[in-house]
Amino acid sequence: MKKLLFHIEAIIGDRHDSPDSLDEDEIHQWLLNMQKQDILKVETETEYWEDVPMELFELIKNNIKDGNFEHTMAKGHLWLKIEIPLETETD
Repeated sequence: MKKLLFHIEAIIGDRHDSPDSLDEDEIHQWLLNMQKQDILKVETETEYWEDVPMELFELIKNNIKDGNFEHTMAKGHLWLKIEIPLETETD
């Protein structure tokens, strides 16, 4: 099964009151409750979105539930790397 790597930038809190770091559990809980408008951008090798389509947002959220991501955080910004398996159509 082919996997596609997504790079996601999200903001935690607001620009005037945002944490510099959170522990792993806090990050995972925040991600589980993340709203579409919390995402600043999503990139793949060939695509870029600032206004994330709802289908892509749901796909990202489902993979976050599985704990299937890596992250870094600074100044209220959270950068995620998520590999999402793609289903291929069969003839």
